[in-house]
Amino acid sequence: MDKQAYMFELIQEWEVSGLSKKDFCHNHGIIRSNFYYWFKKWKNSKSEAPDGFLEITPGKTDAFHAQYRLKYPNGVQLEVSGIGLNQLAALVNL
Repeated sequence: MDKQAYMFELIQEWEVSGLSKKDFCHNHGIIRSNFYYWFKKWKNSKSEAPDGFLEITPGKTDAFHAQYRLKYPNGVQLEVSGIGLNQLAALVNL
């Protein structure tokens, strides 16, 4: 297991631990600055592909006839067709 995978696994363990970062680091013998460094990298990697969503980029010919169905984690579904990605993004961000 490489260092990044190991640290990301520790961060996920911290998330469910209920401990503060400081206490978690103390309990695991981790230098806090290292933990914060890897936490920032982990957070940035998650923001690139948020849970449940993937970036979609239809071809130019499909843009006006595209149909989209988004299912949110809470079960709500959004179905739209005939709109562009900018309009879809505006709906998602409501």
